[in-house]
Amino acid sequence: MILASQLVFFTCIWITLMPNASAVAEIKTSHPRCSSSMEQTRSSKQESRMRKEDSTKVWPLKYKQILHIEDHDFAMRPGFGGSPVPVGIDVQVESIDSISEVDMDFTMTFYLRHYWKDERLAFPSKTNKSMTFDHRLIEKIWVPDIFFVHSKRSFIHDTTVENIMLRVHPDGNVLFSVRFAYIPFVIHRDEYRVTWGSAVLTFIKIRITVSAMCFMDFSRFPLDTQNCSLELESYAYNEEDLMLYWKHGNKSLNTDEHISLSQFFIEEFSASSGFAFYSSTGITTVLTMSTILSGVSASMPQVSYIKAVDVYLWVSSLFVFLSVIEYAAVNYLTTVEERKRFKKTGKTAMPKKARPAGDGKEEGPVPKQVKVEAACGPSPLNFDSPSGLFESFISPIKTETFFKEFWEQKPLLIQRDDPALATYYQSLFRLSDLESLCSWGIYYGRDVNVCRYVHGKKKVFNKDGRVHFLQLRQDFDQKRATIQFHQPQRFKDELWRVQEKLECYFGSLVGSNVYITPAGAQGLPPHYDDVEVFILQLEGEKHWRLYQPTVPLAREYSVEAEDRIGRPTHEFTLKPGDLLYFPRGTIHQADTPEGLAHSTHLTISTYQRSSWGDFLLDTVSGLVFDTAKADVALRAGIPRQLLLQVESTAVATKLSGFLRMLADRMEGTKELHSPDMKEDFAMNRLPPYYTGDRAELVVPGGELPGLDSTVRLQFRDHVVLTVGPNQDLSDETQGRMVYVYHSLQNRRDTHMMGNETESHGLRFPLSYMDALKQIWNSSAISVKDLKLTTDEEKQNLVLSLWTECLIQVV
Repeated sequence: MILASQLVFFTCIWITLMPNASAVAEIKTSHPRCSSSMEQTRSSKQESRMRKEDSTKVWPLKYKQILHIEDHDFAMRPGFGGSPVPVGIDVQVESIDSISEVDMDFTMTFYLRHYWKDERLAFPSKTNKSMTFDHRLIEKIWVPDIFFVHSKRSFIHDTTVENIMLRVHPDGNVLFSVRFAYIPFVIHRDEYRVTWGSAVLTFIKIRITVSAMCFMDFSRFPLDTQNCSLELESYAYNEEDLMLYWKHGNKSLNTDEHISLSQFFIEEFSASSGFAFYSSTGITTVLTMSTILSGVSASMPQVSYIKAVDVYLWVSSLFVFLSVIEYAAVNYLTTVEERKRFKKTGKTAMPKKARPAGDGKEEGPVPKQVKVEAACGPSPLNFDSPSGLFESFISPIKTETFFKEFWEQKPLLIQRDDPALATYYQSLFRLSDLESLCSWGIYYGRDVNVCRYVHGKKKVFNKDGRVHFLQLRQDFDQKRATIQFHQPQRFKDELWRVQEKLECYFGSLVGSNVYITPAGAQGLPPHYDDVEVFILQLEGEKHWRLYQPTVPLAREYSVEAEDRIGRPTHEFTLKPGDLLYFPRGTIHQADTPEGLAHSTHLTISTYQRSSWGDFLLDTVSGLVFDTAKADVALRAGIPRQLLLQVESTAVATKLSGFLRMLADRMEGTKELHSPDMKEDFAMNRLPPYYTGDRAELVVPGGELPGLDSTVRLQFRDHVVLTVGPNQDLSDETQGRMVYVYHSLQNRRDTHMMGNETESHGLRFPLSYMDALKQIWNSSAISVKDLKLTTDEEKQNLVLSLWTECLIQVV
């Protein structure tokens, strides 16, 4: 018995002294208890090692206790009832899987990361280290309900487990990342409303595959460019609850530089404009021969020797290919010969077209056109500011003189003998530009009119559909028709640059048309317009006649018969570099003199529907609405059968009384609002002129504004501020809201074309007006100094403006 006890004692001592052993609980005399204690010792050692290997794991507590999952209702968003939750987004594209022209869709795999702050997840930490979780925590907490618009199918990768990563920081910031598969996209900035909370973010990372629709235009196939977009939106929340923004600005979209496709060329990835992909093939005839060759080969037996049909098809393909080479060589040699001839004579050869004279006999060929070189020096116009541009535009006339003596009063002719200015004018638009424009795709009626004025009548030679340059040139040479090209600023960058500055200067839409008229011809009958007109002579010469207006400052376009307009009050000839201005309502007609080259002139027009009468119509409606809410007399019903009466003298007296009441109210009003005119101007004008990347207009950049920031307004000339009715409420409860409209996201290609467009901007409660005026009237202002009640309102205002790229932190 004594020997057995000693053996047990020494066994326990030996186990205690084993390597890597830790302190063991007390050893009692019972053999089983001693054995149990040794097992606990081994387990304690393993736990000790695990704590050292993974310091982010806290074994004594469950994650529900650490993150207080049971203490909060995560069915509601963070800060429910307060400011919107700012959610940052960034994307890492892993691969482009497929693009289907047949199904008009595309598939891509990428990682999607969300960043936001949820103070309900905050936990104490001495080391300030974050904790990382897998997909199982997602079901317990609130996450943004982001979905893909126009998505056909998508899935989160789940090999070996769902590819979702969640990282929570001690102060409640979260990162959420997912791996997606998706289809090529362009991110549209106007789908996002951006704000941001403080400091660190909750982060979630997800790996996803998505297939989405891509609306493709095959009118230029196979030399087409397709632009596909992916739109991310919140499914349940609006901008008052959740606001999305690109986490890292332009760098929020990252891609692998080795991504490629077999049949497409990927042009660009961008967080603002996505990427485009080009399909590129050879000459149609070569493709046809290749198709025949492959088709025949596929339908014949697979043998090891060359067949006779193989020889025939390969020889045919060779002849087709050589004919293409021959065409290219002849075209190149012809171009070189034309350049040599120009260097010697200063002229280029034109087709010799005969035209019938007035007596029916054919006269000689059309005079050869003088070659005009493109402007290569600095622009003679001053683009530093809108006022500087207009001053150089009408130079040497001073701006004060122009508006005092000529604007809306009488014509102004500025004849300049300035070769540099004449060369610059000629570079704005030429007859030769039409050839390249026709290859881009322009159409009769919408883009081009072909017409001629002869024997007191206007004849139109428009065809159906797309314009072909050879047909257009044939009508120009043989029928001596004028080519009228609508709104060339859609295609010519320099005209976009000029007209955008003029819209800022006038505060009104500015359109343009180009008129190209052959020698001895006239395109339009005598008429007057409802716009202020500036004429720039670009090529050749044009003979003008102006007449006394029959309707001064006319509101409508009208054609006038020559027997009614009398003798011209002004008659002159414009040459390249000259400028002519005349007010709306001025009757005019113009023709190209005989024996000269063709004439090209540009009309720049503005101030359509911009009279005091138009402004009064827009303003009084809002004034009547506000007055009727305060005065019961305006809400009283009109007399019975008033609409059936022929005479209404008594009613006129009643209305005059109301008008006097409105006039008295108007005199005491500090602000007059014209919401419809302002919205129409902001919605239809040109976007700011830019070169290179358009991202600065649609993606907010720089530092994100906070309460301690100082901000300033940018793109001031492209933003309008007005007050209008709240369109979300019914008529019975309708209130007033502050609207901020801007043109940063307007489309240049639809400018002045009558297309239905949408307005871009923001809407705020009427109490925000004073704070907005502070930003508008200050060169820079501290966010804390804004006249708003709470810090949340101040931060919401500046973040909303920042998301639209309207302010920047200084």
